[in-house]
Amino acid sequence: MPIMPFTKSKRPLKIAVIIKRFITTGGAERYAYEITKRIAKEHEVHVFAHKWDYDASDIKFHRLANPINKPSWIKQWVFSRKCGDILKKDNFDIVHTHEKIVNFDVMTIHSPCFKSGVFKSKKNALGIIKLLTTFFNPRKLGWLLLENRQFKSGKNKIFIAVSNNVKEDVMLSYGTEDSRFHIAYPGVGLNMELLNVCKQEKVNLRKSYGISSEDTVFLFVGSEFKRKGLDVLLRAIAGLKDEKVKLLVAGDGGGRLREYEALVGKMGISQKVTFLGLVKEVERLYGISDALVLPTISDPSPLVPLEAMWCGVPVVMSAPKYCGASEHIRNDEALILKDPHDSATLSQLLRRLLDPHFRGEMSLKGRELAMGITWDKTTQETLLAYEHALRFKAYPRET
Repeated sequence: MPIMPFTKSKRPLKIAVIIKRFITTGGAERYAYEITKRIAKEHEVHVFAHKWDYDASDIKFHRLANPINKPSWIKQWVFSRKCGDILKKDNFDIVHTHEKIVNFDVMTIHSPCFKSGVFKSKKNALGIIKLLTTFFNPRKLGWLLLENRQFKSGKNKIFIAVSNNVKEDVMLSYGTEDSRFHIAYPGVGLNMELLNVCKQEKVNLRKSYGISSEDTVFLFVGSEFKRKGLDVLLRAIAGLKDEKVKLLVAGDGGGRLREYEALVGKMGISQKVTFLGLVKEVERLYGISDALVLPTISDPSPLVPLEAMWCGVPVVMSAPKYCGASEHIRNDEALILKDPHDSATLSQLLRRLLDPHFRGEMSLKGRELAMGITWDKTTQETLLAYEHALRFKAYPRET
């Protein structure tokens, strides 16, 4: 029997949201924060978390203890079990998780599967040996078992993927039916007032970072330097030997900041690169930058490229295979790097952005695209997933 069309709930739903940190920094955290705030305007929302920085009364918070620090896979299993025990005590219409747990109605998937990373093609002997050792590695087996129960147990679970890239990865890894998926891309929304102030004070702000009026400023935002492609970007910057360029790097590097500072010194580009550490108000950087560059090796659906485009900043990013945000690009709204390991091609793309006229054209195209990608749309797709899950719960035989 075919599944009946979704119908909007006529009553407020009682919803449990699972997210370890309900905060505005971090991709998954920011995503959960933005849509949960919007859902709480019409529904009764309970957030189960370790930490939160939201003090409005429209959301009820429940603190989850975090007694175990390591190993991570055991910690996650304990977290999943605790969530299951707590949720059994209350009657929620929808249990929506952004974390890896077993019992839920709707799961937002923010990253590719652990399984796909373990079992991806191994082309050399060392790779094959690493694959075989998986079966003797408690950590890998623990994560694989947890993930298997997420996707294979329970026929009524509904999944929200943050990009088509993520959806295809799960379908390939676990054979999950296409009909159980929704795609809800991250939205865009920043402090426009702060951005405008920064643009007005652009000259003084750039001087504070040692940037001259003749410099073209490239911006990199991301804490995981290696995965986000900072290595290849530094090589590309080194390839612009005689050009007046500056690279601003925002992020702490996951504890590898000093290592990268030393690398920049060895490459002889210390005068071109400034490390800023963690930056909370990223609008300040968009306001003084000429282009954003994110040659990420693996990023399901990063917020930064679309935020930059929304602010009128031209963007270079990796192809959809590596960067989910590229799935939005249809009419050259951004420059796409087909291979994020190719520093020579990246240097060529950066040279194109030295032209102010070209940057102006890209700015208009990118901003027009990004203005249509909103958190409200993300929330609406999430509510459709809730309706889908409610339909499955009401008519289990039709699934």
